[in-house]
Amino acid sequence: MAVRRPNGKLLVAIKTFYPRGAYRLPTGGIHHGERVLDALLRETKEETGLDTAVRRFLAHIDYVVEATGGGSAGGRAPRMVVFHTFAFLLDELSGTLGALDTDEEIEDWREMAPAELRTQAAVLEGLATEGTRSIGGSWADWGHFRAIAHRAVADALEA
Repeated sequence: MAVRRPNGKLLVAIKTFYPRGAYRLPTGGIHHGERVLDALLRETKEETGLDTAVRRFLAHIDYVVEATGGGSAGGRAPRMVVFHTFAFLLDELSGTLGALDTDEEIEDWREMAPAELRTQAAVLEGLATEGTRSIGGSWADWGHFRAIAHRAVADALEA
């Protein structure tokens, strides 16, 4: 989600266990059977505490990754999984910035001009593999994965 503040900048967050500098656009999940728009509004409220209005669709990104535990062990073939990202622009209407869901572990928020998302994408792509807590893979891979959405949002907002 790209949450635009009244000053025109977008919100990015860092969680307590992320590598330093790994600020990223907020994200959320879609529950089974939940509509994308309903999930977007729910997750935006949970993560930011803000009331927002959806302004426009920005991007749909498909990622194909090999599922962990695949490979030749036990004679199983690798299993490919498709992951989808739907990016939307939302405008902040009211509220106080702060995660309502404390399980999110959001440590800090920053504001970035849309063009700065490209610079932040490069920061994410430059993350070292080591991290402070396991995320089920490497921080380097995670950073490359997250950088894609930052560039897609920047491109969409420039169009």
